[in-house]
Amino acid sequence: MSTTAPSTRSVFIEELFAIVREESTRDPFFDAMRAGQVSREGIKTWALQALQVVREFTRFISAIHANCPHREAQQLLAENLWEEHGRGNAERDHFALIKRLARSLGAIDEEIGQTEMLPETSAYIEHCFQVTRNGSFIEGMTAIGVGIERFMPVFFGVLAESLVTHYGLTKTDVEYLLVHVGEDEDHAERSLEIIERYAVTDDVKMKAKQALRDMLHVKRRFADALYARCLNQP
Repeated sequence: MSTTAPSTRSVFIEELFAIVREESTRDPFFDAMRAGQVSREGIKTWALQALQVVREFTRFISAIHANCPHREAQQLLAENLWEEHGRGNAERDHFALIKRLARSLGAIDEEIGQTEMLPETSAYIEHCFQVTRNGSFIEGMTAIGVGIERFMPVFFGVLAESLVTHYGLTKTDVEYLLVHVGEDEDHAERSLEIIERYAVTDDVKMKAKQALRDMLHVKRRFADALYARCLNQP
């Protein structure tokens, strides 16, 4: 993990952090889960929608890798992919782990295979494809590494604790959440180092900042719509 102190961050990285503070809002699901206020059926709904995103996440990373000309950045992205695929262990592939989580909440295989995506889930996935395929690798890394992965350790850590404390799940059931607490913190920090090193022109920096804003907007719409759906479950 990076030991870079916040005081050594460049002006550009501080501008990215400022965008996160200005544009992001607290996911309402966070506090509701911490208080044990979401029904088990509602949490299952969350897991089945999140599963749709996880199914495609490796393809987002692959698209950034394909657009990246720098070997050290490629190495980070390759490591990220390897971890997403369970480091070669099919049972620890992240898609397999989130399916285990969904099943622990009562989902059957038919639901896992045939869940209809919310419009906001579909829009979120499509936006991730758009920015990682059509943007520069800096735009993709900023959108995914800062806009998504940087938030996961805290959110997933609280979600895992709540599922064990309030809903009777085991640590094995919530392994999908727990593996992200350490892995994504490392990914986000190392992504920042790559972004800082290779975002060297004003145009690249401007596009990266816009990519971050756009990702936060789309992710917020997804989170709000999913929270509303989860609360409507008995």
